[in-house]
Amino acid sequence: MENQLLKGAKDFFDEEAVAQIGQVLNQDKEGVKQGLNATIPALFLGLSQHSDSGGISAILEKAKQHFADFDLKGLLGGVTNADESAGDRAVEGENSAGLLGSIFGGGLDTVLSTVAGYLGYDGSSIGKLMNFSLSAIFSSLTNKGQNWDFERIGHVLQENKTAFAAAVPAGLGLGAFGKLFDGAHFSPPVESVTEPAVPVDVVKEVDSHKSSSINPANELEAHKEPLSLPRTGESRAAIAENSSRSGSGGGWWKILIALVILALLWFLFGKGCSGSKQDGATDTSVNSAMVDSSTMKTGSSLVEREQTEVILPDGVKLAAFKGGIEDQLVQFLKSDYKSIGEDSLKNTWFDFDNLNSKTGTAEVLPESQVQLRNLAAILKAFPAANIKIGGYTDKTGNEDFNKKLSLERATAVKDYLGKEQLSKQVIGAEGYGSQFAKYKADAPESDRIMDRHVSISVR
Repeated sequence: MENQLLKGAKDFFDEEAVAQIGQVLNQDKEGVKQGLNATIPALFLGLSQHSDSGGISAILEKAKQHFADFDLKGLLGGVTNADESAGDRAVEGENSAGLLGSIFGGGLDTVLSTVAGYLGYDGSSIGKLMNFSLSAIFSSLTNKGQNWDFERIGHVLQENKTAFAAAVPAGLGLGAFGKLFDGAHFSPPVESVTEPAVPVDVVKEVDSHKSSSINPANELEAHKEPLSLPRTGESRAAIAENSSRSGSGGGWWKILIALVILALLWFLFGKGCSGSKQDGATDTSVNSAMVDSSTMKTGSSLVEREQTEVILPDGVKLAAFKGGIEDQLVQFLKSDYKSIGEDSLKNTWFDFDNLNSKTGTAEVLPESQVQLRNLAAILKAFPAANIKIGGYTDKTGNEDFNKKLSLERATAVKDYLGKEQLSKQVIGAEGYGSQFAKYKADAPESDRIMDRHVSISVR
């Protein structure tokens, strides 16, 4: 059964209102409804991060000034192509009060860009849709303005946080919102400070006989394929800059390569280069890893992700990344997740963030085994939980091959769990290929990399 807060917010928009919003955004009705299905749970998630702090009262106080009567028809009235649109009036009203900024803090740009990318909206349209959605959100929370009790609303938001997360569309995922479970993802805006990158040696010897806990930061150096997750504009720029540097080069290594080539030509007495593919070339058509952009490795430097220790009910401690799959999954399993209903569970997926395979195969790299071991430990600690495994690719290459490879990689995870005597908790593995890929085959690598991953869904 659909969560009543979410249902109340969606029901706020009748067919006429949806059509008028479509005029503002230049979208058809289905496009508007898809947009509302993304923005409404996103806003509820944003508000829920303030539910256990004093922040919710300040936000509600601002909202109360703008949504006294919840007159949506008044907000949408008189929409024409020539006149000032209702969306523009909405943006001026709510943004002047800083409601969206108060809700998402320093994560506002990330939320807007992520949701806009998923929907295919431009930045202006997603801002307008968010502001339209605000009226529905506060109408549902306050029973159309009849009850603005801050304490009650805070409690309701906290109580329904899991349902809000489950309502985020499957294609959008929890990448931009999942860390709201720990309340640390969206922080107040801070002034950006640029510091020179410092090379960090992160590969260390690990004696598996001495300890079963492996620090995931030690695994990233050996990744053979690109890592991915929804990225901010800054990190995409970093990819582009790094790609440019890799392509155009410069420095001592160019001289070294030139000398090697000359020596080879001399050795072959003019036989030339064959032009064959180098052994070390990496096929990036499919990748089963998803990692937050803050961990992106560039050259010999690594911006380290925040690490955490995930403690399971049976006392086992897992070394993981904050907001990573272990962190999110355990918090989800500790909640009353079964109450959100079967349909919502099917639409809730958790992406592996440190799982890589050999190029073009389903063989999991040794340094990625740590995440498989962690998943096995989690399932053993939650014997009532069942999961389904899904594999995904981008749109490059042959679709039949992509679907086959995505299935093989999902099955590889399933087989590992079977060896750990957990087969009964795995209801299936499926390869979706590029079925749910958001980006075209000729899109930049920084976009396509987000479509390649292996995920699990709790059932």
